[in-house]
Amino acid sequence: MEKYQNTNPGLERRFLGIKINREGNVTGIILAQNAISTTILKQFDMQTAHNVSTPMDLNVKLDLAEDWGEKELQDIMGYQAILGSLLYAALATLPDISFAVHVLCCYNPRPFTGDFTIAKRVLRCLKSPANF
Repeated sequence: MEKYQNTNPGLERRFLGIKINREGNVTGIILAQNAISTTILKQFDMQTAHNVSTPMDLNVKLDLAEDWGEKELQDIMGYQAILGSLLYAALATLPDISFAVHVLCCYNPRPFTGDFTIAKRVLRCLKSPANF
């Protein structure tokens, strides 16, 4: 069996873009993705958008998009790129957006314009002070 030397990097460290912070004698740790959230917002030109506190509006019904006469989204790959970025953020440190991302992923093969609007709302949720 090989032996590895363990080093103590201090109280704050980054790993895969995730900031790991352990404050003093606290038994827990704090994980944050400030840099990744900023990068995602810049990538999709949403850095100047207003923030929202919830990832989804309770009054929106996605399953009726076709019945409401919404148009199919032309830029399917752009929609899927947004969801891929949001999936990484949800899995790593933002479980509060994971349900919204899961629901939007169900429409990956055939998204409508309303689905894209909701995906942009989830992006705006990344700007929330709780996530920074």
